[in-house]
Amino acid sequence: MFSKFNLFSRLLFTGFLIILLFHFASIAQEVSDETNAPEATSKSSTQEFKFNFSVDWNKFRYSDSLTYFEFTATLYRTILKYVPEEDSTFTAKFLVTAELIDGDSVIAKKQWINVNKVDSLEQVHNNQRLYCANSFIIDPGDYQFKINISDPNAENRKAEGIFPVTISTFPDNKLLLSDLQFASSIRKDTSKSIYVKNGFRIMPNPTALYGIGLPILYCYNEIYNLQTATTDSGTKYIVNYSILDKDGKTVKSLPEKERTKPGTSSVEVNGINVVTLVSGPYFLVLDVEDKETGEKATARRKFFVYREGDFAEGGALYKSREEVIDQGSPGLDADRYDVMSEEKIKEEFQYATYISTKEERSTFKKLPLEGKRKFIKEFWAKRDQTPGTPANEYKQEYLGRVNLANRSYRGSFRKGWKSDRGRVLLVYGKPDEIERFPFSNENKPYEIWHFFSIQGGVVFIFVDRRDMGDLELVHSTARGELYDQEWPRWISPN
Repeated sequence: MFSKFNLFSRLLFTGFLIILLFHFASIAQEVSDETNAPEATSKSSTQEFKFNFSVDWNKFRYSDSLTYFEFTATLYRTILKYVPEEDSTFTAKFLVTAELIDGDSVIAKKQWINVNKVDSLEQVHNNQRLYCANSFIIDPGDYQFKINISDPNAENRKAEGIFPVTISTFPDNKLLLSDLQFASSIRKDTSKSIYVKNGFRIMPNPTALYGIGLPILYCYNEIYNLQTATTDSGTKYIVNYSILDKDGKTVKSLPEKERTKPGTSSVEVNGINVVTLVSGPYFLVLDVEDKETGEKATARRKFFVYREGDFAEGGALYKSREEVIDQGSPGLDADRYDVMSEEKIKEEFQYATYISTKEERSTFKKLPLEGKRKFIKEFWAKRDQTPGTPANEYKQEYLGRVNLANRSYRGSFRKGWKSDRGRVLLVYGKPDEIERFPFSNENKPYEIWHFFSIQGGVVFIFVDRRDMGDLELVHSTARGELYDQEWPRWISPN
């Protein structure tokens, strides 16, 4: 019983701590994720080594037409390589490259190096985190947010994540709230720093994980378009915080607070003790009411609580631990389906065409919107390969490959995931090696993809048969795929 508990605790603790986990193998061709978060392994020269980070972002008003997109990331100190310096100290670095991508175009990019110095390697311990932050000022629209972190001191220690983000404006015609930003601490500070906003130093918590070691959930929010008072009561606004469990039930509610308007905008900062909550996912909800107009606005954000003792014998979740182990998760971002449009849900399920069954596709087609929302959660939960943890690494990796296919393999008349290379990428994963042959007098452009661990080793050969930049599958040694021993005829330019 003790060994089962230890195993489950490790699985759950890993799932909660590494909310957006990215591991990438060292391979020749480009690699990218999730969302959202593939599982591959970077290896050092002496041992198997995993390099990962957690990332978060928040949106605030910059002007009526522009949005301040702020992003933060954190990684463990121990995954970096510290190198000796001439002054007998040791230095570690990590290079961060962040991009906002619109279609095929990079519309904004930031790149910088973070440096951490210690007097002795004995100062570097497990569970110590390093942080970084930056921002873009951006027009509204739908983008891909791509962030890559690497260790310049250690080859192959790198990770990358790609996420869809929607940037909305904050117009001045109604009461609005910014995103709720979670933090590990917030204190007053008037210095200039990427971590300081409106007189507060906000130390980010990109993991959104709280518990025994971090019992206070600190949060920061901005309130926009409070109306000028025409009465005494109109000089006030009301804030109310509540915490909901995964089923939407209120488990904690703070006393309503009445605050004086400092102007048409305000900053809301709070610290809430969540250590009494049982391990699991929750939602923090902030409700604001302008007493001048009665207008209301709400902000909501998901967070997690982990208390190891909940899973020990006699703990709050001890009796349900084995059931939890067997349950798949629809993913850490599952709540987005609750507000997703039918068009977007259909689009995501279309991406899963290659891994869904005929019966699932038929059922999904007949469902109303609410049914589709529930169905897609169950669809991904059934494919979760690490049940018992809140993350669904399979879904994150698969949708990450969709993003890669759409960016890299889009043809003249179809999206990248529908192309032959996109299909192979989604069905078989990233190839171990790609041989690329550009156009020449002797051949049309073509690629040979090698998978060394599938069916004893297989290849896929793609050729630009129609001279339109869309490489088509002409031959493969994989079972059930197109097989053509005379495939070289397709590469002839004549």
